[in-house]
Amino acid sequence: MSAIRAWEMTLYRRLADGLERLPGARIHGIVDRDRFDERTPTAAVTFDGVAPAAVSAALGREGIATWHGDFYATGLIERLGLAGRGGVLRIGLTHYNTAAEVDRLLESLEAIVAGVPTAVASA
Repeated sequence: MSAIRAWEMTLYRRLADGLERLPGARIHGIVDRDRFDERTPTAAVTFDGVAPAAVSAALGREGIATWHGDFYATGLIERLGLAGRGGVLRIGLTHYNTAAEVDRLLESLEAIVAGVPTAVASA
């Protein structure tokens, strides 16, 4: 279990680093690297000007599975002021994910938030 946790958090750090470089991206939850041991390798993210449902759908067309909404944390999403904007995009990493998959996800997100048609959508 320790090896699984270590791998998942290595992937999460890669994801967090990439998300922080995306214009308009905001990770909700613990973002302090010194406190990453207090979190799971799951990101709740919003992007300025792009609805979580639209991001999730675009990623789905790329074959990348994510979720969007409030995940039954309605009160929290309301307090964050995100209920009227569709909640958050949820990205969950696990031990069978690879660094290459995280990189592919980040490349797709970069294109989506920039408004660039993705390869699958434009094919």
